[in-house]
Amino acid sequence: MEFEKLLEAFKRRQISIVELSETTVNRYVSHIRRWNEYLSSNNKTLWEAETADLRIFAQELMMDDMAPTTVGQRVSAVSTFYQECQKLSDSYEEIGDVPENPYDGFDKQDKKMLRGNSKKQKSLEESDGNKYVYLETDEIKKMINSVPSPQVRNELVIRLMFDCGFRRGELAHAKVEHINSDLTIWIPPRKSKGRTVAYREDTNLLLNRWLNHGGRESMTYAGESDYLFPTNKSKHISANHINQIVKNTAENAGIQDTASEYSDGRSQHKITSHTLRHSFAMDKLKKVDIEVLQKLMGHKDIETTMVYVNMSDDAAREASKQFTDL
Repeated sequence: MEFEKLLEAFKRRQISIVELSETTVNRYVSHIRRWNEYLSSNNKTLWEAETADLRIFAQELMMDDMAPTTVGQRVSAVSTFYQECQKLSDSYEEIGDVPENPYDGFDKQDKKMLRGNSKKQKSLEESDGNKYVYLETDEIKKMINSVPSPQVRNELVIRLMFDCGFRRGELAHAKVEHINSDLTIWIPPRKSKGRTVAYREDTNLLLNRWLNHGGRESMTYAGESDYLFPTNKSKHISANHINQIVKNTAENAGIQDTASEYSDGRSQHKITSHTLRHSFAMDKLKKVDIEVLQKLMGHKDIETTMVYVNMSDDAAREASKQFTDL
């Protein structure tokens, strides 16, 4: 059966027999379309999908900043689709043999991934009212003035993450050749399109110091590395090292906090490298529309970017409360 006809049969069953609302069913259908597009991009059909495909699908959505709850909803819709297709196959011979539900192979670790770090998220919501922490410009300035040694490199890390919205893995793999002469940097694609993002003049001055005045060249692996941030131990800095730089800088600036604790007692820090990415989004949202922000963030789905619009609306409501008392 053709995909569109199969979706229509699925919709009819969900509305008439399962008795879901049309709004809910349309949301399911949207998620299933995304799943089908993902499979097609990997030269697979719906009936060829395996557990590994659904696992990677979910992991990539997580890496693209989609909230675990939203990823869970998408995976749930896919699982429901396969369950319902099994039942529909009794009425429609052209559906053929429906394969096993890819979700049935998910183990405890996969399901834990879909739940996300609920303890940390709950703690953040209780303390800030937001699922995502972001910093205001004055807090970014405090961090810039508090970077640990080596100061030029670490300040540049902070500035580029805030100016350009880098994911820490993207910055770790940024190359010198990605820097353009017009104060922009090319962030290569992971699976979809890459993006070009501008950075500030102050960042450009610091970048010039790093590249042309002994900063980068002082690193042991600089001579054999194309990466922007080589180190004394490898050709490029690690994503974990970048995260540690951000956490230590926030600590130095006096704005770090503990969101919660891991089961072994280690602290889960409130401000991490991803906080700077959220801060970039909230700063840019004041200046560009949502479609432009989606491109700057490198999000595949507009719904992922919409999280920041909702956060902005919440912040505006809170700010407006100060004017309600006479």
